[in-house]
Amino acid sequence: MKKIKAFTLSELMVALAVLGILCAIVLPGVINNNPNQNKMMMKKAYNVFLDVTNDLINDTENYPVIYGLCPDTREGGYLGFDCTETDSKFPYLFLKQFQSKSTLPLDEDTMKSDANYTRTGQANCSGAGASCYFFKSEDGISWSFEKSKLTKGSYTDTILIGVDVNGDKKPNCYQGSTTENCKNRNNNFDQFRIKLYANGTVKIHEDDEWAMEAIHASSSLTE
Repeated sequence: MKKIKAFTLSELMVALAVLGILCAIVLPGVINNNPNQNKMMMKKAYNVFLDVTNDLINDTENYPVIYGLCPDTREGGYLGFDCTETDSKFPYLFLKQFQSKSTLPLDEDTMKSDANYTRTGQANCSGAGASCYFFKSEDGISWSFEKSKLTKGSYTDTILIGVDVNGDKKPNCYQGSTTENCKNRNNNFDQFRIKLYANGTVKIHEDDEWAMEAIHASSSLTE
């Protein structure tokens, strides 16, 4: 009778151990060579923000682009967003313009404030006493707008906008966060912050260096 050759249990265990070691060596390199989803979404969100705010600042009905009258207060207006005399004006106009430009329906029908909606861990609204307006789009991006007014003619006043590119999914971390699960992280953040100045200038928060690199990368979005 012909004897059938087969692997012994110990040989199978050794083979599995070797395979596990190879996977541990190869997989990190394969993963790191794939485009980073969070970086791509950061770049997308920032470009959307620039596009929408550019439309708003050039809409003379919302924000006069020459010296004139603020539509809400009848006071003299200047170039930029200096007619934001209430903390809800810019967020709601942003939402309205976003809806008109987006092919994606909104996940929530209206803007929500922290009075009836808590967005825990949002980059600019997670501290004690933080106060924000929120909305979330169907692509999973959560937007939060600091409840802040812009002084007429100011070049230093800002509204801080927090962006979470994957919504409620973890890690819910921005660079510089001191929360326990974020403080030792040095890459692959899913949140960043945008500063909108009264004169219309838009900047990424100075601490969000990882987001700056992701947004200004021309081609390679790999870690």
